[in-house]
Amino acid sequence: MSSSNPPEPTVAEPAVTPPAGDQPKPEIVTKPKKRCQYYRSPQGCFKGDACNFSHERPRSNGSPPKSNSSPPNGTANGSPPEAQSPKPKQFYKKPNKFRKGRGPLSPEQVKQQALAQSAAAKAENAKKVTIYSEDDEQSWTLDREFLSSRSKPMDQVLAYTRTKADEGAKDPIANIRGLLRFGDGLENLQLDDVKSDDFDVFLTALRASDDAEVTFQDLRTILTLASDWGFDDLRHRCIRQIEKIPTVSAVDKAVLARRCKISKWIRGALLSLTVLPDPLTAAEIQILGTMTSALIWRAREEVFLHRVQALTIGEKSKCTGTACKQVRRDALLRVLERSGTAGKSETDLVELVQQELSTSEAADKDKFCENCKSEEG
Repeated sequence: MSSSNPPEPTVAEPAVTPPAGDQPKPEIVTKPKKRCQYYRSPQGCFKGDACNFSHERPRSNGSPPKSNSSPPNGTANGSPPEAQSPKPKQFYKKPNKFRKGRGPLSPEQVKQQALAQSAAAKAENAKKVTIYSEDDEQSWTLDREFLSSRSKPMDQVLAYTRTKADEGAKDPIANIRGLLRFGDGLENLQLDDVKSDDFDVFLTALRASDDAEVTFQDLRTILTLASDWGFDDLRHRCIRQIEKIPTVSAVDKAVLARRCKISKWIRGALLSLTVLPDPLTAAEIQILGTMTSALIWRAREEVFLHRVQALTIGEKSKCTGTACKQVRRDALLRVLERSGTAGKSETDLVELVQQELSTSEAADKDKFCENCKSEEG
């Protein structure tokens, strides 16, 4: 019997662990990059290899893609191109397809828009009025409301239109002193015999407060223009301020009273000039005018004769007869014609008049009334 050796047991060989450095790395699958939109543009991509997008050419016919590091303008052997200066970054604004802009205006729309602007400009100009100086070298543009709200005559002047003129209505500017219509139109005005400086002073006072300090010369100018143009509030303010000035002469008050029609000043000013001890000077007569000076001289004469008569006849009788007054006046004139009577006091003149009456002719004495004849003896 043949014997056979039993099979030898197989021994498993230990697995050989490769060294750590020889272990295969896991394959990393990268997401394909987007293609750079500036790579194929004429200016190229200024980032070059540092660009975050792909610089690969689009694949055609299964050809392998080119390397990302080889720009289209590189050399054939892959050598880098010559250094180029970096180009500035350019931003491109994409049109917004959801926003629709307004198209060009049609000629009719342009015409309507121009007409609307013209109407608005005319409406704005209608709120203004321009006043020109007498020599046309200066002008003032003011709000119509500013003037019309302060003066009723000025409101009537500014409210006068071409329609009212065609209807035959009289222009109210004819009743206002110192203003005219400028040119052939009715919109603007012009100063007439009023200085530009005086008008500036008037406008300053019209805008100022009630307690503003003004000199007497300016107050006289303001009062005159305010009275002529119907600015009553400004007129009353000037009157109050002038009355507070103690140095204003009776001549100035008399002139302003007659020029501006201040009735409460006329009587007092004329009475002051009548009872003054000194007569009017030539300069004062020129300022007052011939008519006013004649009235003052007549009043002074009446006052003087009344005093002489009162002192002559005493308290026994109060004769006011015209014939008796004329006899005494004639006697007074004969006394004043004598040499040496100039500068005599009122009492001395009374004595001289009594002497003249006592020595006068019988014809003069017969002119006295019965009472005066008994008084004269």
